[in-house]
Amino acid sequence: MNVVFQTVLLVVPSLLVIFAVYLMLQNFLQIETEKNRKLLAIENRKIALPVQLQAYERLALLMERIAPVALVLRISRPGLTVLQLQQEMVSSIHSEFEHNLSQQIYVSADCWTLIKSTVAETIRLVHSTAGQMDPESDAATFSALFIQNVLELNNNQTEQTLTLLRSEASGLF
Repeated sequence: MNVVFQTVLLVVPSLLVIFAVYLMLQNFLQIETEKNRKLLAIENRKIALPVQLQAYERLALLMERIAPVALVLRISRPGLTVLQLQQEMVSSIHSEFEHNLSQQIYVSADCWTLIKSTVAETIRLVHSTAGQMDPESDAATFSALFIQNVLELNNNQTEQTLTLLRSEASGLF
């Protein structure tokens, strides 16, 4: 019985030490894993943030380029007919939009929906204004009517979209 008692006296403290070491190692590994996860998240953020900001910049530029007044000023030139200006405006809007399609993965679904809506509304305004005129009329008359129609709507969807883009971009910091 003395041998069993001595064995228990040797084994129990050893088991307690092993258990304590196990708990300490487990705690240490959890802390190290969490620290590594945080460092990885910081590194990912350093890489992703500039790309996200660039996406917001490109989409803001898209909105600025398809803003009705900017669109007319950029595309209109002497000698164009209403039909030619209409086609060039719609083509420019489509081209700008298609060039920025990949940016949708960096913005919220609501923001992308508003961007698509703004593009569609701008195209609709071009078509509706052109529909009010003779296709062979002078483009300058179309430009004036187009800007007048935009001002009468009193709903600057481009500016609303830019505001949302700014808000989301500032939320990245």
